[in-house]
Amino acid sequence: MATSTVTVDNAVASTKPPKPSSEHIWETGPMQLIPTPTYQTGQTDPFTNAASEMALVHNCIIRAINTIYHQAPLVTPSDYKSFTSYCLATYEGLEAHHNGEEEHFFPEVERLTGITDIMSTNISQHAAFHTAFDAWGNWLKAVKSGDKTFDGKQCVRIMDQFMAPLATHLADEIPTLLALAEYADKIDIQAILKAEAEQVMAKMSKTTQLPLILLNHDTTFEGGIHRFPPLPGPVIWVLREAFGRWNADWWKFAACGFDGRPKALYAS
Repeated sequence: MATSTVTVDNAVASTKPPKPSSEHIWETGPMQLIPTPTYQTGQTDPFTNAASEMALVHNCIIRAINTIYHQAPLVTPSDYKSFTSYCLATYEGLEAHHNGEEEHFFPEVERLTGITDIMSTNISQHAAFHTAFDAWGNWLKAVKSGDKTFDGKQCVRIMDQFMAPLATHLADEIPTLLALAEYADKIDIQAILKAEAEQVMAKMSKTTQLPLILLNHDTTFEGGIHRFPPLPGPVIWVLREAFGRWNADWWKFAACGFDGRPKALYAS
């Protein structure tokens, strides 16, 4: 096998910023939302579409983390249990996403291109934030089990240790996917990502993790041009309105309502 690494330098992207849907605090940081290549360039080729879908997934994670960061110091004791569960859903959702990449997507790209370590930069970026990220997850699990007491300031302090490298990784992965167009004769990028998504979704809880994505996807983002997630409307409705209502008390902390539209933070 040849050895190479896909880097962001291989991709050309516009600097056009994401179109804001509103001015809620979770939209402006601390982690920055990622503009989609579709919105930036107007292109609709498979690699642009795949990178844009990945950006939308990453933005759901970013919104969830931003909502946690802003609300953690303001949550009242009566909401500690629900808020901790919301935090854990975020941790477990991102963990499932990255496990899917490392177990399926990255190896499949390497196999099809015949290039060893082609995704090594992305793998290294995973490692850069995972120690602190896992410390956050372990702390949340200890809070949920009763071994520790929830402390909003402590939650933020732990998050501060992983948010910068996580933000870098989530942003960098988009031009990396665009750069894979160089291997378009070898890679069906959308088929690979579809297979990965199916594997990840099959392992995610319909009541504790999938609603996290749906209720942190802003349907008005970039002027509402995106159809996301790429599922039939009735399936999305069932996931949001049936399974999502199962733990509705968790999702009041999310960035969006059950209608998919952005909302003010519950704890503010």
